[in-house]
Amino acid sequence: MDAQNIFRKHCERNTTTLFKGFLMMLEDLQKEHEIHFGKLKKNLPVEYSAIIEQADYFDEEKIQHLRKRTLDIGNEAIRGMQGGLENFTIDFEFK
Repeated sequence: MDAQNIFRKHCERNTTTLFKGFLMMLEDLQKEHEIHFGKLKKNLPVEYSAIIEQADYFDEEKIQHLRKRTLDIGNEAIRGMQGGLENFTIDFEFK
């Protein structure tokens, strides 16, 4: 059994799961933002529509930027962990 490889894959899976969770939270925040801005648009007079549109910062471009940053950070964390594992010898001890 290749203990180091098993441990590396385990760490990669958990890091990937963590960053998928971050991406899901971004989607949740965007949805909540859309709901609340929709309520604001609905309840304000029409003459305020342009102002509301200007204030709407959480658009598709912003969410794509945050998604890319999240994935970049996740990939960098995985690469850093992989590089760090080369400094260790990992063995399993069965009981």
